[in-house]
Amino acid sequence: MIKLKNLITEDWLTHKGKTLWYPAHTRTTMQLIYRGDSIALYPKQVESLFGKQPIQSFHVTSPDHLKTVKNILGKKKSISTFTRANFDSPLAKGKGIQTKGGGIIFYVRGNLLASRYMDFETIPDKTGRRWIEGHYITGDRTIFNKAWRAAGWEKKIYNMKNELAEIEDDLNEKWMEDDVSMPYDKKEKMVKKLSGPVVNKFIKSWFDWQNKYVQKNKKIFQKRLMSIEDKPSAWWNEILIYDTKIIDAFVMTRVTKSAITGTRPHWEHPDGKPGSAQIDLLKYVPKNKITIGTPAKFRKWFSEREGKFDNV
Repeated sequence: MIKLKNLITEDWLTHKGKTLWYPAHTRTTMQLIYRGDSIALYPKQVESLFGKQPIQSFHVTSPDHLKTVKNILGKKKSISTFTRANFDSPLAKGKGIQTKGGGIIFYVRGNLLASRYMDFETIPDKTGRRWIEGHYITGDRTIFNKAWRAAGWEKKIYNMKNELAEIEDDLNEKWMEDDVSMPYDKKEKMVKKLSGPVVNKFIKSWFDWQNKYVQKNKKIFQKRLMSIEDKPSAWWNEILIYDTKIIDAFVMTRVTKSAITGTRPHWEHPDGKPGSAQIDLLKYVPKNKITIGTPAKFRKWFSEREGKFDNV
């Protein structure tokens, strides 16, 4: 059972991570619960079901996002990695999916959270959990949604929203009264403060239910999401890992030769001194563990570490 003290909310309370960089498709916990088709995966939950499963894989990033790498190393926050991709995919050229240009590829080790032979469109929330659509566990798009409805989540969401609306309406009335002098920003802070416990209780209830649902479907979860399937796809496989550690790295030549423009991280100054991108990378990987080269050299480096590119 999930404990209330372990929950982190984003929408209704001030979230300390709001100023951090998140992938463009990041959502909040509440947004993902509202969808009614998704389940959250996180290390403690998966470890309780299957223990720790070490794995090695690859992760692509860009010079612009090197500074944020420290936020996931050695922590429970999961990242999306891969070991296999189509030869025509951006990954085969050292490009990223969310980071687009990419150019820096890490060979990493971590513990398996979940995997599929193709990209299964996982969505991170701002606490570091990963959400997947329920059909990736059940194999059928309707089964999870039916269970969600049968557990009364539509009504629970409706009731919670009404409770939050009553809190805000009550404070708005007090704010509008002539004999009450309350600055607007103070009123808004009060709304968040009083709404927080309501939202926390709701999220706790949700996770208690979804964890029981995953436990009930443990065998099919293990079969569909806890093994690396040995088959190609037209895209790439997706492997979610946590407690990530970097083994070594590959840097595309285009990164090292890119022109210095504005404040964007660059590899090297004209006088040969390391630029900000190189300095940031060396915080994670020693120089003798960094390989620089062309896409062809990258594919060789990738293959030597048991990565595979397919012509499908």
